[in-house]
Amino acid sequence: MVMYEPLPKLRNGEPLVDYIKEAQYNKLDKKGIKRKLIDNNNPERIRADDVITVVYKNQKPITGQVIMVKRQGVASTILIRNKITGLGVETHIPVFHPNIVRIDIIRRPIKYKPRARHYYIRNSRLDVGELDGKK
Repeated sequence: MVMYEPLPKLRNGEPLVDYIKEAQYNKLDKKGIKRKLIDNNNPERIRADDVITVVYKNQKPITGQVIMVKRQGVASTILIRNKITGLGVETHIPVFHPNIVRIDIIRRPIKYKPRARHYYIRNSRLDVGELDGKK
């Protein structure tokens, strides 16, 4: 009977999915800044009703009011809404996209609305005005 020596432990016993997720975070967000923006335990996280500006590497910044934040690890997205020349425009922004340099929170509300997703503000009296990104 042939006895083989046991295989060396890879990843220090860490589960494969956790190892891959951490490797993706390290590749897409080395400093962990974007991770903090979507972390539910962080009081400075992005929430629905905030006004944010997304700065890209090679295009002009986009400003809008956050309607929804979908927290799904590396696949997290933010839905922002702005009015441009009176027409409501919504944009889905993948948080960990390599072309996003940073996400700045321009304004927070005094009191947050009770729901996490604000789809109901579309075409109502609560709808956003034109946001230009200035404080």
